[in-house]
Amino acid sequence: MRNNSFGAAYLFAVTILVLIVFAVLKYLQIQAGTLVDWVIGIVAFWWLTGITTIPWNMHFAAKEVLVDAQTSSDKGIEVKAADISYAQRLSKRFLWAAIFLHIISALVLYLLAYYGVTVVGYMASLAALGLTFVRPLSRLYDYVVHRLQSIRHEIRYPRDDVYELSAKLNEVASKITVLEEMLNLSYRESWASKQQEELAYLTNKLSELDKETDRIKQQNAREHEQLARRSEQEIAKLSEDAQFLNQVRELIRFVKGA
Repeated sequence: MRNNSFGAAYLFAVTILVLIVFAVLKYLQIQAGTLVDWVIGIVAFWWLTGITTIPWNMHFAAKEVLVDAQTSSDKGIEVKAADISYAQRLSKRFLWAAIFLHIISALVLYLLAYYGVTVVGYMASLAALGLTFVRPLSRLYDYVVHRLQSIRHEIRYPRDDVYELSAKLNEVASKITVLEEMLNLSYRESWASKQQEELAYLTNKLSELDKETDRIKQQNAREHEQLARRSEQEIAKLSEDAQFLNQVRELIRFVKGA
C-alpha cells in the first residue's frame, strides 16, 4: 500500500513537472510540439509506468506464493492444493495479460503516429515494446531479492522451529484461556469464584467464633466474679465461726478457772 501511494505520487509529480516545462517552453516561444503531443506523452507515461506494471506485479507475486508453498511442502507443512492451483492460474493469466497490454499499447501508439495524430507515437511504441522485456527484468530482480531474503530467513529461523514455536504458543494461549476462565469471578463455577465463596464462608465462621469467644469470656468473667464473692462470703463466715469458737473456748477456760 505504501509503495503504491509512493508510485502514484511520483507519477503525479512527474506530470506536473512536464506540464510546467511545456508552459515555460511555450512562454519562451521554443518549438516543443503541440499540447496534444505532450498530453499523449503524459498519458503514455502513466500507462506504461503505472497500469501495465500491475499484471507484472501480480504475476511475480503469484510466483513468490508458489515458491513459498513449495518450501512449506518440502518441510512437511500441509498446503492446500486448491491454493496452489489458484496461484498457478493467476501467474499464467497475469503473464499473458501483461504481454497483451504491452503489445496493444505499442500497436495503438504506433497507429497514432502513423495517422499523424502525434509525433511521439513512434518513440512511445518502441518504449512499450522495450518495457515488455525491461519490466520483467526489473521485477525479476525484486523476485530474486525476495528469494534470497527467504533463504536467509530460512537459515536463521527454520520453518520447523517456527512451526514448533507456533504450536507451543498455541498451547500456551490455550492454557492462558483456561486460566482466565478459572480466574473469572463473573463465572460462578470458576475456581476463583468458588475460592471467594469459601473465603467468605470462612470469614463468617471466624466472625461467629469471635463473637462466641467474646460471649464465653464475658460469661467466664461473671462466673469468676460470682466465685470470688462466694469465696469472700465463705471466708467471712469462717471468720465468724472462728470468732465464736474463740469465745466458747474463753468461756470454757473461765468456767474451769472458777
